[in-house]
Amino acid sequence: MEDKSLIWDVISDSGEGDLVLAVDYSVNGRREAGFKDFAKRLGPDVNVWETLSPPIGEEEGMSAAQYVDRWVDVVRDSGRRVSAVLGYCASSAFASAIADGVARFQEDGPKPVLFDPTPSNAWAILHFGFFKVIESLSSSLTEEEIVQVQKDGWECAARTAEDLEAFRTEIVAVYRSVGELAFDRIGLSPELGEQMVSWFRAYVTYLIAAAELNGTFDLSASTVVCSSALKDLPGEVLEEYRFDVDHSELLNSEEVAKEVAGLLAG
Repeated sequence: MEDKSLIWDVISDSGEGDLVLAVDYSVNGRREAGFKDFAKRLGPDVNVWETLSPPIGEEEGMSAAQYVDRWVDVVRDSGRRVSAVLGYCASSAFASAIADGVARFQEDGPKPVLFDPTPSNAWAILHFGFFKVIESLSSSLTEEEIVQVQKDGWECAARTAEDLEAFRTEIVAVYRSVGELAFDRIGLSPELGEQMVSWFRAYVTYLIAAAELNGTFDLSASTVVCSSALKDLPGEVLEEYRFDVDHSELLNSEEVAKEVAGLLAG
């Protein structure tokens, strides 16, 4: 069995009691709040494990099922009961699949709680992935360069929206081109620059794998927590809670955490 520490990030765990699983592509330095922020607001009595993606490079060729099995197998072997699975944005599809996977070996399946659930496609990857990564490079780019790379991203998605593998190849090439420009200006070595490109490729691969689950992305048994950004849900849901909070701060809201803590306790 693979080392659990490579598959799950144990954010908080007393070693006893139920687990709450959290699903996100968490990276250091991102501006959106994440489940580490959220776990602090839930309190020390909630045991939270968060998914880790495969080491960079190992994700190549992985299917959605392989991602899910990698996470679920470790949970099953732990012998712990899972009370809920939390998912954020495009990772909600993986969260639903993990909940289904746990339900196959746990008599009472876990409760899916999804935050701004968003089906993964080229446009979602462009908006939530590419544009936000480009934003992180903005201090090293001119305004004209930012406008141009955004235009290149839109054109890439328009050309390849129906072929996500082609989209991945093209959007990574766009990122590499603008990234090399920005990395050189901040004095980043070519080796570190290549690591950044590899990370972006892995991130896009993860989101494309999530897109495989769009056809089975059933929200009818899910509780959904929405920010002010999510206007329309991608299907019927079990329960819906809306908050006047920005998407990027959804997991950093005391009000949201209080509501979800009540749902978990119930």
